[in-house]
Amino acid sequence: MNEVEAVSPEDDWRRLLLEEVEAFSRCVRMDEQNPFPTPEKSAAVRGWWGIVNRILWMCTRTRMQSGRELQPFPAETFARLANISEELGKGNLPSFVSDVARRGRPLWRKERHAIAYGVLYIEAAKRGDIPDRAPNKTVRQAYNVTARAVQGWIERRDEIVAGVPRRHLTADQLREKMLKSGAEYSRSGRGAPSEN
Repeated sequence: MNEVEAVSPEDDWRRLLLEEVEAFSRCVRMDEQNPFPTPEKSAAVRGWWGIVNRILWMCTRTRMQSGRELQPFPAETFARLANISEELGKGNLPSFVSDVARRGRPLWRKERHAIAYGVLYIEAAKRGDIPDRAPNKTVRQAYNVTARAVQGWIERRDEIVAGVPRRHLTADQLREKMLKSGAEYSRSGRGAPSEN
Protein backbone atom coordinates (compact mmCIF):
# COMPACT_ATOMS: atom_id res chain seq x y z
CA MET A 1 0.00 0.00 0.00
CA ASN A 2 1.46 3.35 -1.06
CA GLU A 3 1.58 6.05 1.53
CA VAL A 4 0.55 9.49 0.35
CA GLU A 5 2.37 12.32 2.02
CA ALA A 6 -0.17 14.60 3.66
CA VAL A 7 0.11 18.29 2.85
CA SER A 8 -0.70 20.52 5.78
CA PRO A 9 -2.60 23.80 5.49
CA GLU A 10 0.60 25.52 6.65
CA ASP A 11 2.48 24.01 3.69
CA ASP A 12 -0.24 25.25 1.32
CA TRP A 13 0.02 28.70 2.94
CA ARG A 14 3.83 28.88 2.55
CA ARG A 15 3.55 27.69 -1.05
CA LEU A 16 0.95 30.41 -1.76
CA LEU A 17 3.20 33.10 -0.29
CA LEU A 18 6.10 31.92 -2.47
CA GLU A 19 3.80 31.92 -5.48
CA GLU A 20 2.89 35.55 -4.74
CA VAL A 21 6.56 36.59 -4.52
CA GLU A 22 7.36 34.85 -7.82
CA ALA A 23 4.30 36.33 -9.57
CA PHE A 24 5.12 39.83 -8.31
CA SER A 25 8.76 39.54 -9.41
CA ARG A 26 7.67 38.35 -12.86
CA CYS A 27 5.35 41.37 -13.23
CA VAL A 28 8.12 43.77 -12.16
CA ARG A 29 10.54 42.22 -14.70
CA MET A 30 7.94 42.53 -17.46
CA ASP A 31 7.31 46.17 -16.51
CA GLU A 32 11.05 46.92 -16.57
CA GLN A 33 11.29 45.45 -20.08
CA ASN A 34 8.27 47.40 -21.33
CA PRO A 35 6.46 49.99 -19.17
CA PHE A 36 3.40 49.97 -21.46
CA PRO A 37 0.49 47.55 -21.05
CA THR A 38 0.64 44.39 -23.16
CA PRO A 39 -1.78 41.45 -23.13
CA GLU A 40 0.93 39.26 -21.58
CA LYS A 41 1.73 41.75 -18.83
CA SER A 42 -1.95 42.34 -18.13
CA ALA A 43 -2.51 38.58 -17.79
CA ALA A 44 0.48 38.32 -15.43
CA VAL A 45 -0.73 41.21 -13.25
CA ARG A 46 -4.25 39.76 -13.12
CA GLY A 47 -2.66 36.47 -12.06
CA TRP A 48 -0.81 38.27 -9.26
CA TRP A 49 -4.05 39.92 -8.09
CA GLY A 50 -5.72 36.49 -8.08
CA ILE A 51 -3.01 35.15 -5.76
CA VAL A 52 -3.29 38.23 -3.52
CA ASN A 53 -7.03 37.69 -3.35
CA ARG A 54 -6.49 34.10 -2.17
CA ILE A 55 -4.01 35.28 0.48
CA LEU A 56 -6.40 37.90 1.83
CA TRP A 57 -9.30 35.46 1.95
CA MET A 58 -7.23 32.75 3.64
CA CYS A 59 -6.07 35.25 6.28
CA THR A 60 -9.62 36.45 6.87
CA ARG A 61 -11.28 33.04 6.96
CA THR A 62 -8.67 31.52 9.24
CA ARG A 63 -8.95 34.43 11.66
CA MET A 64 -12.76 34.36 11.65
CA GLN A 65 -13.16 30.58 11.80
CA SER A 66 -10.41 29.62 14.23
CA GLY A 67 -9.35 32.88 15.84
CA ARG A 68 -5.71 32.34 14.86
CA GLU A 69 -3.31 34.01 12.46
CA LEU A 70 -1.61 32.14 9.66
CA GLN A 71 2.17 32.08 9.95
CA PRO A 72 4.25 33.54 8.55
CA PHE A 73 2.30 36.76 8.30
CA PRO A 74 2.25 37.97 4.64
CA ALA A 75 4.09 41.22 5.42
CA GLU A 76 5.57 41.58 1.92
CA THR A 77 2.16 41.21 0.30
CA PHE A 78 0.63 43.75 2.67
CA ALA A 79 3.51 46.16 2.02
CA ARG A 80 2.90 45.91 -1.74
CA LEU A 81 -0.80 46.58 -1.21
CA ALA A 82 0.03 49.54 1.05
CA ASN A 83 2.24 51.04 -1.68
CA ILE A 84 -0.51 50.60 -4.26
CA SER A 85 -3.15 52.12 -1.97
CA GLU A 86 -0.84 55.05 -1.18
CA GLU A 87 -0.53 55.83 -4.89
CA LEU A 88 -4.30 55.52 -5.36
CA GLY A 89 -4.81 57.85 -2.38
CA LYS A 90 -2.65 60.45 -4.14
CA GLY A 91 -4.74 60.12 -7.28
CA ASN A 92 -2.12 58.14 -9.19
CA LEU A 93 -2.97 54.95 -11.06
CA PRO A 94 -0.10 52.50 -10.46
CA SER A 95 0.72 50.00 -13.19
CA PHE A 96 -0.45 47.17 -10.93
CA VAL A 97 -3.92 48.66 -11.27
CA SER A 98 -3.91 50.08 -14.79
CA ASP A 99 -2.33 46.98 -16.32
CA VAL A 100 -5.21 44.73 -15.27
CA ALA A 101 -7.83 46.73 -17.16
CA ARG A 102 -9.38 45.05 -20.15
CA ARG A 103 -10.30 46.78 -23.40
CA GLY A 104 -12.13 50.02 -22.68
CA ARG A 105 -12.42 51.76 -19.34
CA PRO A 106 -12.70 49.30 -16.45
CA LEU A 107 -16.17 49.17 -14.95
CA TRP A 108 -16.90 49.02 -11.24
CA ARG A 109 -19.25 46.22 -10.16
CA LYS A 110 -22.22 48.49 -9.40
CA GLU A 111 -21.70 50.42 -12.64
CA ARG A 112 -21.45 47.17 -14.61
CA HIS A 113 -24.70 45.89 -13.10
CA ALA A 114 -26.50 49.14 -13.94
CA ILE A 115 -25.28 49.03 -17.54
CA ALA A 116 -26.16 45.33 -17.84
CA TYR A 117 -29.88 46.03 -17.61
CA GLY A 118 -29.57 48.45 -20.53
CA VAL A 119 -27.79 45.80 -22.62
CA LEU A 120 -30.32 43.13 -21.64
CA TYR A 121 -33.18 45.50 -22.50
CA ILE A 122 -31.77 46.05 -26.00
CA GLU A 123 -31.37 42.30 -26.51
CA ALA A 124 -34.94 41.62 -25.32
CA ALA A 125 -36.33 44.30 -27.65
CA LYS A 126 -34.38 42.91 -30.62
CA ARG A 127 -35.78 39.43 -29.86
CA GLY A 128 -39.27 40.91 -29.81
CA ASP A 129 -39.84 40.28 -26.09
CA ILE A 130 -40.23 44.03 -25.48
CA PRO A 131 -42.12 46.24 -27.94
CA ASP A 132 -39.56 48.95 -28.70
CA ARG A 133 -38.50 49.83 -32.25
CA ALA A 134 -35.55 51.93 -31.10
CA PRO A 135 -34.17 50.21 -27.96
CA ASN A 136 -30.68 51.73 -28.35
CA LYS A 137 -32.20 55.21 -28.30
CA THR A 138 -34.41 54.31 -25.31
CA VAL A 139 -31.35 53.13 -23.35
CA ARG A 140 -29.27 56.10 -24.49
CA GLN A 141 -31.91 58.50 -23.17
CA ALA A 142 -32.49 56.54 -19.93
CA TYR A 143 -28.77 56.52 -19.11
CA ASN A 144 -28.06 59.96 -20.60
CA VAL A 145 -25.15 58.69 -22.71
CA THR A 146 -24.03 58.84 -26.31
CA ALA A 147 -24.79 56.30 -29.02
CA ARG A 148 -21.09 55.41 -29.00
CA ALA A 149 -21.26 54.54 -25.29
CA VAL A 150 -24.21 52.20 -25.84
CA GLN A 151 -22.42 50.57 -28.79
CA GLY A 152 -19.35 50.05 -26.57
CA TRP A 153 -21.53 48.37 -23.94
CA ILE A 154 -22.96 46.02 -26.56
CA GLU A 155 -19.44 45.14 -27.74
CA ARG A 156 -18.45 44.34 -24.12
CA ARG A 157 -21.70 42.45 -23.48
CA ASP A 158 -20.20 39.25 -22.04
CA GLU A 159 -18.03 41.15 -19.55
CA ILE A 160 -20.89 43.46 -18.55
CA VAL A 161 -23.70 40.95 -17.98
CA ALA A 162 -21.57 38.30 -16.26
CA GLY A 163 -23.06 37.51 -12.86
CA VAL A 164 -25.96 39.95 -13.18
CA PRO A 165 -29.22 38.45 -11.86
CA ARG A 166 -31.70 38.34 -14.72
CA ARG A 167 -33.58 35.05 -14.63
CA HIS A 168 -37.35 35.11 -14.51
CA LEU A 169 -37.62 38.83 -15.29
CA THR A 170 -40.75 39.69 -17.22
CA ALA A 171 -40.54 42.27 -19.99
CA ASP A 172 -42.14 44.86 -17.68
CA GLN A 173 -39.72 44.06 -14.85
CA LEU A 174 -36.72 44.31 -17.20
CA ARG A 175 -37.96 47.66 -18.54
CA GLU A 176 -38.46 48.91 -14.96
CA LYS A 177 -34.97 47.73 -13.91
CA MET A 178 -33.44 49.37 -16.98
CA LEU A 179 -35.17 52.71 -16.33
CA LYS A 180 -34.22 52.65 -12.63
CA SER A 181 -30.62 51.67 -13.41
CA GLY A 182 -30.43 54.35 -16.10
CA ALA A 183 -31.64 57.03 -13.70
CA GLU A 184 -29.13 55.95 -11.03
CA TYR A 185 -26.33 55.82 -13.61
CA SER A 186 -27.17 59.29 -14.87
CA ARG A 187 -27.46 60.73 -11.32
CA SER A 188 -24.06 59.29 -10.45
CA GLY A 189 -22.48 61.63 -12.99
CA ARG A 190 -21.42 58.80 -15.31
CA GLY A 191 -23.77 59.92 -18.05
CA ALA A 192 -23.02 62.62 -20.58
CA PRO A 193 -25.34 64.63 -22.79
CA SER A 194 -26.89 62.14 -25.16
CA GLU A 195 -27.10 62.54 -28.90
CA ASN A 196 -30.61 62.81 -30.31
